[in-house]
Amino acid sequence: MRFTATKLFSIVPIGEISFIFNNRSRRKGKKILISDVKTYDESRMTIDDETRKMLNKEMKAKGSDLLTDGHKFYTLCDGGIVQISHKQFELEAELEKELYG
Repeated sequence: MRFTATKLFSIVPIGEISFIFNNRSRRKGKKILISDVKTYDESRMTIDDETRKMLNKEMKAKGSDLLTDGHKFYTLCDGGIVQISHKQFELEAELEKELYG
């Protein structure tokens, strides 16, 4: 059986985290090798173009590839959104709370 479900997210970009593929990146902010990030492929969801463009704009303005709903962490991947984890993400969430409440 196959079906389509809708899930409502309230996510925002946090930190200044850039995912990089090697250590030679010139991107600003904190850099995390994408190979060190755990992805939860079962959580991968497709999103429409309008939502993807809006999220890209917000992420670019913040300078971060990392999104959070306050509990879990996400990033955009292959035209969709996927849940991810890394030890640095919790530290970024705590720092964000301290700085912006």
